[in-house]
Amino acid sequence: MLSTKMARRGLGVAAIAVAMALFPINSQGADLLEPIGRIDRPIGSASAPVTIVEYSSPTCPHCVDYRTQVAPEIEKEFVERGKARLIFRPFVRNNVDMAIFMLCEWQQGSKYQELTKLFYSKYDEIAQAGDIEKQLRDIAASAGIDKPTFNRLISDQPILDGLSKLTSQAREDFKVEGTPTFFVNGKKFTGAQSAEEMRANIEEASKPH
Repeated sequence: MLSTKMARRGLGVAAIAVAMALFPINSQGADLLEPIGRIDRPIGSASAPVTIVEYSSPTCPHCVDYRTQVAPEIEKEFVERGKARLIFRPFVRNNVDMAIFMLCEWQQGSKYQELTKLFYSKYDEIAQAGDIEKQLRDIAASAGIDKPTFNRLISDQPILDGLSKLTSQAREDFKVEGTPTFFVNGKKFTGAQSAEEMRANIEEASKPH
């Protein structure tokens, strides 16, 4: 629904759908910790005993529920205490996702997490907007991204290509078929996890095997 609404005449963001392609990835025995197309932005200690890889989409209501309700609790309990490291990875399902992630990719340090969090928190406004591009522009403007900057960021072909490759790798190599999808020390979990479920996943992964 979101991507259909986005396809309006004269809509700059809609042009992303034309440029966006899912690249074939030829990677035998791909390593989950070696992403293609984009460098990871891990949060937490590199020496943490558990690594969580999260594939997520800001137009996926289950992803939004996890990101806004569960993730803060898990990050406080495990990531901030050095018990787990989080690797958040964009998973592009439509051109609205692509526009949001392209805007976020240009942010440095904590600003990346802040802008990503902002867009996830505005899911309802985006889903219900009559003019999705205007809604995205308004959200971006509230974070200090003016119109010329917005236009420049969503026109960056290398960033678009990188995000497309990352999504293709997730689908083809790691069999990510829906969002959210998590890998906890390599073990795959599909669908939104409750705090109790994610806590159990992390604690199980922490045990000696």
